Formats: sequence, structure tokens, C-alpha cells
Amino acid sequence: MEAYHTFSEFMNRESRRNRRVLLMVDEAQSLGAELLEELRLLSNLNDGKALKLQIILSGQPELHTLLQRIDMTQFAQRIVVDHHLEPFTEDETSQYISHRLQKAGGTQALFTNRACTLVHRLSKGIPRLINQICDIAMTYGFAEQTGVITHKLVAQAALDRSRGGILPLGKIDELGTLAVAADDPTETPLHLPQPTVPSFQVGASVTEAQANQSAVTPDMSYGQGVSLRKEGRFSEAIEAFNRAGQDRSYSFKSAAQAGLCYTELEEHLAAIDAFRRALSDPSGSRNEVINVQYFLARTLESIGEIEEASILYQRIVRSSPAFKDSAARVKQLMVQKKRLKNGSRHADSNGTWFSHALDSLHHLIGSRR
Repeated sequence: MEAYHTFSEFMNRESRRNRRVLLMVDEAQSLGAELLEELRLLSNLNDGKALKLQIILSGQPELHTLLQRIDMTQFAQRIVVDHHLEPFTEDETSQYISHRLQKAGGTQALFTNRACTLVHRLSKGIPRLINQICDIAMTYGFAEQTGVITHKLVAQAALDRSRGGILPLGKIDELGTLAVAADDPTETPLHLPQPTVPSFQVGASVTEAQANQSAVTPDMSYGQGVSLRKEGRFSEAIEAFNRAGQDRSYSFKSAAQAGLCYTELEEHLAAIDAFRRALSDPSGSRNEVINVQYFLARTLESIGEIEEASILYQRIVRSSPAFKDSAARVKQLMVQKKRLKNGSRHADSNGTWFSHALDSLHHLIGSRR
């Protein structure tokens, strides 16, 4: 009961900051009916006016079976959206294997097309089984010091692994035959997509590497970041702005733009850090600094840091008395601080400030390009 009250207080505190709590449960099929019922009781913390707590369950197909039980009716009625991920197709299995190899740092093809086809048949397109089969096959390949994983090698590894009857692989009658068949000289390696980041050949001169790196200028990185932000690709835009910001002439506006992207992603602490980074740069003009101060103040206010936000608004008013609604914000925060002292706190109901203020700052920073 004490844990319940502690969690309830945490929920209320986050709600006052206009923040929703997200509870994610993986392997939820293992919870059982009793623990799922406790989760249902937690959902009662939502008061009907605002969704304070959102619960996401992720699990194996057994979770679907569990939720269909009669005693789970009340819980199932609370589920708003449900989605079942289908197994990979044969093409998706090949793409998945290529993707995993590339992310692991692979630059050369390793599995043949026929090997990927056999992996799909054995795994039935289930990612976890694909991982296990490929891992076993690569272990066998390492033992034989081969540079390519063929369908024969996959068959040998799967045959040995399936003898214990534990790994739930798809039944293939000809698996034993494939494991002892002669090597097929026409079997070709699967194409591995080239990395998106340029790679340099071993032995390339330092001058060549530096020339390739300098091909992307800060101006190009900043322009790319602006385009990506307009497309809503905020994480990629942040990376571009960080690259541009390494040049002092772009450090202020790149940090400010990164802050805008973090705000769109609702990563408020990262946004605050980016805005503060911009304000610590002396290259910003007076109007640019005021705009960034305003964004910082609004972001601080959104997470309940009203004392620091109030100081920033007052600073803006002293510098530019008619700037947006800064004067009104000062008065409103004074009222909020009085309520806090009296033990009452009300969240700011004006949730559209970012969309109203974004255009002006973007135009101001963009005009300096």
C-alpha cells in the first residue's frame, strides 16, 4: 500500500508538470492474471480528465491467449489499441540478416542467398530464432575458417542444434541430406548494403581521408539540418546541427536549432541544455538571444521550474518590454509561486506556445545564413 501511495504521488507530480507517465512491460505473458489485475488497478489513477498513466504491454502470442480468458474481461476492455507483429517473409529475413551484419560492423557479404532461404524456413520468420540460427552457423563457420556461410553450413548447424529437441525449429525433412551434400560452387553471397557513412580503405593517406571529411562543410550540415527539421526528422536534424556547430560561426544557431528539435521530440531536459549552450555563445545577436531566452523560459516552465523561468522572463522584459507575452508570463508565474507557497499548484494550460513562437525564432536565425 505504501508503494501504491508513493507511485500515486509521483503520478500527480508529473501530471502537474504536464507530463504523462509511460509504463512499458516486456514479456508481459509471464505476468499472469494476478499481476495483470494489479496493472488494471493502477490505471484507476487516471481521473478521467487527463491521461496520467499509459501502459504498454509487449509479449509473446501467449499474452493474446491470456487476455482472452473470461477472468481477464475487465482488463481487456481497457485496451485501446492492440497489434500483432507477423513473422518475417523470406525477403524480410534476408534484409534483417544483412541489417544485423551491417550494424555489427560487417562490410562484406557473409551469408549466401540459399543460406538465408534456409534460415527463413527453419525460423519461420521469427527474429529471435533467426538470431540463434545465424549465431550457430557463424560459430561453425569460424571453426571451419570459411569466409562464407552456405546453406550446407546452416543445415549442419541446425541439424546438430535440433537433436536435443529444445530449439523450436521448423521441421525440414531434407535437412540431413542438405547437411552432407556437396558444396555448390554457384552459391553466391548475399548482397550487403553499403554503409551510409563513407569508409576509407586501409592504407589510404591521411590527406585523402581529411579531404573526404572536409567535403561536407558546416554550411552544408546546417542547411541539411534545417531541411530535416522541416520534414519532421528531428533526430537526424540534431545530428546535422551538432556537426555544423563544431564551427564557431554556426555554434549559436546550431545549438538553438537543436533545442527546437528536442522540444518537438518532447525531450525537455535536452532542449534546456541546448538552449543554455546557445546562450553561453557570445556570437548571437541581441534579438536572437532574447528569442532563445524565451524558448528556454517556456521549456523550464513546462517542467515546473518556474523560479528560473520567471527570472528569464523578467530579463526579457527589461531588455524588450513588448516581447511576445513575457510581461504576462511574469505576472502569471508570480501567482503560481504564491499558490505553491500555499500548497496548491496548477499546471500551465497554454500548451500551444511552441507552435506560436517557433516561426519567429526560425526566421530570425535563418536570416543570418
